[in-house]
Amino acid sequence: MVKEEYYCVGCGERINQNEKCCKKCGCYKRHIEVTINENIETHDQNEGKRKKGGAGEPAQKFKVGDDFFRKDGIWTHREMYVDKENNLYSEVIKNKNTGKIIRLCKEPLSKHIGHGYAKKRYSKNN
Repeated sequence: MVKEEYYCVGCGERINQNEKCCKKCGCYKRHIEVTINENIETHDQNEGKRKKGGAGEPAQKFKVGDDFFRKDGIWTHREMYVDKENNLYSEVIKNKNTGKIIRLCKEPLSKHIGHGYAKKRYSKNN
């Protein structure tokens, strides 16, 4: 929201935007104050990975934090873990306002194909 206020430079009286001069002192100069109000939200997400021997594909990955859930158009809290060494995939997505679980997935990584993280992996093999 933008708000503009006009003041006379000569006497400081608040004046109408369309007035040519100040009614109080007759000055033609004006000072304009513009106020802009915006709401800003911040969201953060941490991610990391561990490579076995320091090279190649990561043996483990994680992402934890805020995530925009496009299906419902809301910001959620997401925890996603991929562990190739132990063949595990887990993901929990919760509504940030209510705490309600939107998605819960815990399965062997080898069975997690064709969606989300697995889309990239699935398309490379086929």
